[in-house]
Amino acid sequence: MSKTCLLLIFLLAIVGHCHGDKILPADREADVFNSSTVVVDRVARQTSSSMTPSQCSFGRGRELTGCDWNLTDVESVGSIDSHVPAWQLSSGRTSYFRGGPSTDASGDQDGGYLLMDTLRGVAETIKLSSMMINATLPEGRCVVFQYAMDGPSADRLRLVLRQSQLVHQMANDTVLLMPRREVLWEGRSDSSDKWLTASVLYSHGQPHQLAFEAVVDNSVQSQRRLRGHFVLDNVDLGTWKEDENEKALNENPDTLMVDPCLGHCNFDGGFCGWSNDQDDDFDWNLGRGSLNAVTGPIAGHLSRGYAYIDSGYPRRPGDRARLLSPFMEPTDPDQPLCLRFWTHMFGNGIGMLKVVQLFGPPGSDISSKELWSLTGESSNNWHQGQITVSSNMIFRIAFEATTGRNHLGDIAIDDVSFDPGPCPSAPQAAAAPTQQNDCNFETDECGWTNAVTRENMDDIDWIRYVMSPGRSPVQRPGDRALLFSRPFNVTSGKMDMRCMTFWYLMNEPIIDPTGPSLGSLRIYTRREEAFSGLPLLGQMVAVWRLHNHQAGVWKMGRALIQQTGNYRVVIEGLWGSSRGAGSISIDDISFYEGSCSTHPNQAMPMATECNFDRDMCSWRSIANTTGVRQDTDWRLATAARRPANLPDHTFGAPSGYVYFDVFSQQNRQEVIRLVGPNMTSGGIGRPRLCLTFWFAAFGAGDTTQLRVLMMDSVGGSEKEIWMLRVVQLESTRPDWNFGQVELESDGTNVSGQEVKLVYEGRASNGGFAVDDITIYQGGCKTRPKFATPIS
Repeated sequence: MSKTCLLLIFLLAIVGHCHGDKILPADREADVFNSSTVVVDRVARQTSSSMTPSQCSFGRGRELTGCDWNLTDVESVGSIDSHVPAWQLSSGRTSYFRGGPSTDASGDQDGGYLLMDTLRGVAETIKLSSMMINATLPEGRCVVFQYAMDGPSADRLRLVLRQSQLVHQMANDTVLLMPRREVLWEGRSDSSDKWLTASVLYSHGQPHQLAFEAVVDNSVQSQRRLRGHFVLDNVDLGTWKEDENEKALNENPDTLMVDPCLGHCNFDGGFCGWSNDQDDDFDWNLGRGSLNAVTGPIAGHLSRGYAYIDSGYPRRPGDRARLLSPFMEPTDPDQPLCLRFWTHMFGNGIGMLKVVQLFGPPGSDISSKELWSLTGESSNNWHQGQITVSSNMIFRIAFEATTGRNHLGDIAIDDVSFDPGPCPSAPQAAAAPTQQNDCNFETDECGWTNAVTRENMDDIDWIRYVMSPGRSPVQRPGDRALLFSRPFNVTSGKMDMRCMTFWYLMNEPIIDPTGPSLGSLRIYTRREEAFSGLPLLGQMVAVWRLHNHQAGVWKMGRALIQQTGNYRVVIEGLWGSSRGAGSISIDDISFYEGSCSTHPNQAMPMATECNFDRDMCSWRSIANTTGVRQDTDWRLATAARRPANLPDHTFGAPSGYVYFDVFSQQNRQEVIRLVGPNMTSGGIGRPRLCLTFWFAAFGAGDTTQLRVLMMDSVGGSEKEIWMLRVVQLESTRPDWNFGQVELESDGTNVSGQEVKLVYEGRASNGGFAVDDITIYQGGCKTRPKFATPIS
């Protein structure tokens, strides 16, 4: 399968790969290992040592233990020292010595975990295997573990099932075995190093092993090699307690079960807690293979069992069958669930399959929402579907199948799972109207469109990129590309609150001597009625932004959207002045309802911030309050009109900042003010705020100065919080300097009230330039130190 993303290519940018699956179960087809075949004695000798493993937390303090895990897997070839296991026991106390996180999954610094530091291996895959495990019961086995990954060379972690398969009976009374594998689970690193929990339900009818595979990315930049780690903790290969779950649900169908594999089902040994709705027309059944050659599957997706509807007599067109999940707990606002399942819809009379979310506690369905819907035949194969599930209350999931025009319309589902984290709807054609802006860019842009050239909104376009070398003409500093979603329709008078998640790559492999200058990635919302002749950026509200090089690996982003009225989401890529190969890419966009935090934290925009790369945002230059005619304003620098030898600070471009420059033959001092939008002050009972910006001074006037004021938006009272004179700077030419000051609250400015920030310039022969105004949460010291106002 091709890995596709949406890419903004600059210069001769070539990205080695697009973002692939994140915590995705792979196709899980049985693949032959790359390793050579093995000749052993009779199979009976091997299976006689089969055992049932237990939970392992790897000990604590000086008593670390690997339990029964094989740290020296024979297939892990390529470690630096073949006598030292690639997987090692470690703890937080040795994290700076051996690598790994500072605590185990429970937050204990002395707690043990298994560590595979990529410094120890140069092989692409390092394996950690269990002892032989007995065949599972039909209900399967629930595997639960906690894991973390970090570093540019930590690519992904897999859980695989391995079994030696009989290939040939040899004359010398030996059996030739070919190791085979089945990928049960795969998680991809976002370099966050956070402990995550995974649950996997599987069944297998033969003795087998489970193995973790740490996949190391050492194929690209040499500086990325040997930097990263994989860690495992609290690995539980315990059995699936189907009997207890079924008994509890039979006694009370409204039971709220607590189980790590709740909702997971491969239908080999039952419905796993799923139940038929009593208010539909007929029931879902368990199947092992259709007896009708022209409809239904010949077997389950991986094993034999599956759930299906029988469209034969006495069914009529439009009959409906609902299969209900157990009740599930509300989801974390920052960690929804990805519902994955496999569907088989083969036959001339296929109707419709829906996924519906039902909200409310047991005995009281408050409301419902359609998440996914697919109609008609889709070949005689199993196909994977997925959708993000989120809720702030107890909920259930329903698979709702409707019979079609004739009796050749059996619909089947298999391998249902709930994995942590969002995922774009798939296939995209099945996405509900509220999810139609989800996209993984595998097939097309899913309705996302570039700005129309004739509207003069941008300069370049986003392009789909499918793992092949790409080239682009050299871009000019300041060029940008805008990508518009389909409209989000909002009920009149209501606030639409949803989270947008995505993966981004902002990579500048060659950093210019003057510093990072790749560009920026921003996400806005734009009201539908704003599509008029008004200035474009004045209509858009920023919800997420990052600047310049972030990493050479894919990272996850998350933005909170709050909007009244119909709107679109706009993705903006802005090119800086980088002279090296670079690119900005985005992939796997997903939306879900709810309130979430911005990720990463530094991507949260503030109303007052501005980089001045296109316009003055919400800042405006106003006349002074002295009544004297003002000949000079704060204005945007352009390539034709700007202070000499002063490029933009953000990207090093010729323009992209504001400045004022006064020259008065009468030596008259002018006062020029740049006023920001309303904002809420920090202080008592609210987060402390820090204003940061960059400034440059020029001219010869001794009276040239720059002040930062905090002004009451209602009463108009002012407080000087930062002040600097040009004579205090030791510079013979304009140069950018860093400034910051805490926005404190006192008797003049009450905590939480509406205020405005004001940059006030005073000069008779000279001026100042300002760029990259940003506000961060948290306190800070005044910089430069001599900019502290005199009380």
